[in-house]
Amino acid sequence: MSEFMVVAEVAQLPVGATLAVAYLDQEVGLFNVRGTIYAIGNVCTHAYAQLHEGYVDDDDCTVDCPLHGARFSLQTGNYYTLPAVRKVACYIVQIDGTQILIAPAS
Repeated sequence: MSEFMVVAEVAQLPVGATLAVAYLDQEVGLFNVRGTIYAIGNVCTHAYAQLHEGYVDDDDCTVDCPLHGARFSLQTGNYYTLPAVRKVACYIVQIDGTQILIAPAS
């Protein structure tokens, strides 16, 4: 399994906030939904758009791409609606004191 890496401080991501970070050479979106932090690939698989800028649905734990509205699960990275046709990467999140760490989910 890949090693966890610090990508942000907890204070940078209050409840309801989103943030784009880097994990090695990948762009990752962090999403704080009701106090739980999720991390998925930040680039829509349909067309280049940053998912952290999209609409987050707290009830469904999803994000809608701001460009064409494709919907992705924040828990699994799976896509639910077109025009996306494949999922985004999903990351495991750990909190260590004041730091947010992530590693790719297997």
